[in-house]
Amino acid sequence: MRRIYLNVAAFLIAVIVGVALILLIPQFYKSFLNGTAIYAMVLQALLIVLFGYIATHELESLIMAYGKGKQRMDERSLAKVVQVLGYLVIIFILLVTFQVNLTGLLIGAGFLGIVVGLAAQATLGNLFSGISMMAAKPFAEGDRITFTTWQYGMLPPSYSHHAMFPGFSGVIDSIGLMYTKIKLDDGPFTFVPNAIINQAVVMNYSISNSKDVLVRVELVKTQFKSFSDEVVKKIHADKKLERLIGSKIDIRITDINLSNYGVAVRVTVPVSQEDFVSKRLPDLILGVAGRFQS
Repeated sequence: MRRIYLNVAAFLIAVIVGVALILLIPQFYKSFLNGTAIYAMVLQALLIVLFGYIATHELESLIMAYGKGKQRMDERSLAKVVQVLGYLVIIFILLVTFQVNLTGLLIGAGFLGIVVGLAAQATLGNLFSGISMMAAKPFAEGDRITFTTWQYGMLPPSYSHHAMFPGFSGVIDSIGLMYTKIKLDDGPFTFVPNAIINQAVVMNYSISNSKDVLVRVELVKTQFKSFSDEVVKKIHADKKLERLIGSKIDIRITDINLSNYGVAVRVTVPVSQEDFVSKRLPDLILGVAGRFQS
């Protein structure tokens, strides 16, 4: 906290002293040194660069120091954005100091911006989407997410009466200005353009305490009550599963056909134990279903 206060104080001092000196330089030259205006402008420019750099650096350090205590803040990327904006402000003030005609410059820059924007639409889209995600913060590094988007569609399975959620699941490795790096559950590290993931529906499991695990099975000529009782009995017989699941077990018939019917077993477990339960529970349920079918 002390470091944050020092950064705030240094930033304010740099801004106040810099503005005061920049405003006083022309009067000082005119009243005491009888100097030429161009020298005053050059000195003003040097002071703008010096104190502008100091203020930008202190603001970056403030963001880095503040972000270290925030688990869900990407302080490095935000500091880069502040750095770029700070340098742009310095350039703008320099142009005003040297009395550059900003009207014509802005018109030319606007036309050039249209041309560049059309040529680099995807790149700029990724850049602004990256800045938007840093501000909204739907996820942070280390979060486990599932995202779905129309650009990367997935075919649902042909299993009757049950469609798979068309999403990609993994852990966020890093968030950059252009791409988000994700370690997918069933693949290598994947770089997703920020413009894509900014439009996606994102489910963040790391900000939730629990997650549902669903297992489906088809049964033929089996008494549902006996099957569900046996599943509950087997879950409670497994001490680790019993500790993780407890009494949060939902077993119900989902669909009925002429020759069989579908049963869904849904349990609620801690997010950190989802992988273990997703591997252990299907084996247990299939074992019970196999004995009933035989």
